[in-house]
Amino acid sequence: MRRRRIALWLGLLSASSVGCNKSTPPTPEKETPPATLAPQSSASGAPVAERPPAPKVIPTLAAEPFAPEGTRPELLFAIEGGLAVVEGLRVGRIVDGARIEWVGKIEDDNQWLGGSHIVSVYGRFPDAVDVLYQSNQGRAPQPTYFPLTGKGERFRVGDGGSAGAMVGVANVGESTLVAALNDEEGHLLKTVRGPRLVYKFTAFEEGGCKKEEEFRFLGHRGVLPAIPPRAIATTATGALMTVGLLCDKRGAVAEVWDKPGKSRIIDLGGWIKDLDYWPRFLKGSGDDFFLDASAKAPILRYRNGTFEPLPRLDKPFTNVFVSSSGQLHASDGRTIHRYDDGKWTPVALLAWPTSFRAMALEKDTFWASAGMTVLKLRETKSVAFEDGCQAPFVYLYDVAPQNAPDFTFPTTRKALASFEGAADLGLVEVYEGARRLGLTVKSKEQGEAVIAHLKTTMKDEAPTLLCYAPKNPRVIPLKGK
Repeated sequence: MRRRRIALWLGLLSASSVGCNKSTPPTPEKETPPATLAPQSSASGAPVAERPPAPKVIPTLAAEPFAPEGTRPELLFAIEGGLAVVEGLRVGRIVDGARIEWVGKIEDDNQWLGGSHIVSVYGRFPDAVDVLYQSNQGRAPQPTYFPLTGKGERFRVGDGGSAGAMVGVANVGESTLVAALNDEEGHLLKTVRGPRLVYKFTAFEEGGCKKEEEFRFLGHRGVLPAIPPRAIATTATGALMTVGLLCDKRGAVAEVWDKPGKSRIIDLGGWIKDLDYWPRFLKGSGDDFFLDASAKAPILRYRNGTFEPLPRLDKPFTNVFVSSSGQLHASDGRTIHRYDDGKWTPVALLAWPTSFRAMALEKDTFWASAGMTVLKLRETKSVAFEDGCQAPFVYLYDVAPQNAPDFTFPTTRKALASFEGAADLGLVEVYEGARRLGLTVKSKEQGEAVIAHLKTTMKDEAPTLLCYAPKNPRVIPLKGK
């Protein structure tokens, strides 16, 4: 548990100390998806919704790389006023869904630590764009807040590898605050833009925490709150909110400041049994405000000072996001749903099973990012299998992006080699928004047979029969028994 906590605070992209391990782990063949778990029953406190009937025709979407000439954007963030993209150390805004307008670039002040990379973008276009970045050295990430546009104060924690972490950024009126952890000061809420605001954490002892529950990241000194924050955001009414575990060990709670000064605590333990290390707040339309806390928990809506759970479907969501107008959406990897009037409505299908790093909806266009690539989702022909299909295809999984272009998938080939008709299969890698591995088969019956075979030889996989004719596939030799 202690190592997992330390990994949390070292940042999303910190490098591990592999230099101490002389053995080389096997190369993973597939992309590691986000954890997905079976939904809980209504006994968890969240209502369970029946899956709403899908409209007769909803669009099928395919992801294609978005890279206007001379650019290669890597990350996507929805902020107030538009969609932000990151390429290297510069940040831009997507304009008219077709081009990028670059708005600024951070100075690389971590060259002695192997350079810098941007972790996230917050704020508002065009005059208050905020960036969190850190060094490429995992042992000394030096998380840093930087006001990319407008006036603000650059703020760094963890100098030289000392204890330090950035939790997030929130705007309260004309002020911007950062939730952070510093070696000397401990946990803090610091105003980095606009008029200074003062918020007081509930103290460790005041929250009823005991001495044996105390945990100080790498021995940091200073303030130890009753609720070390894991996320921070501001509601439409201007209330500041964080979420974390009471005493860093007990149940999930939200700490809410309706105005600067002292906070109040809301118990979330009835809905959240396993709080993610990086939960997300999402600002909706009007006064709606949402918390995506865990794949095990329902999405919570904050309204009129209290939380309530939203209905859940039979498949857990892999991506939760709001549109530019504040409408809540969620994807289960196959279907994109919109939440309105107390129910989830399917609004689009994904041509391929996909869990993106981030998703957004700007006007009528869905956007995403995955594998250091920004993606634009366009309407396409469905690849769902239907009787009469002339090109049956078995989708296996997404390929791990670190695999070499000529990787031969030895584990998968071994599992397929014992299939009676292996010689008739075609193992191919294709690019459809991501690197994907699949099998060309001669018929629906053969596709179903190989899927049944893989359920015994590759039990962790979920192969799917599609109707798809690969274009320019990379063929991987496959030998039968």
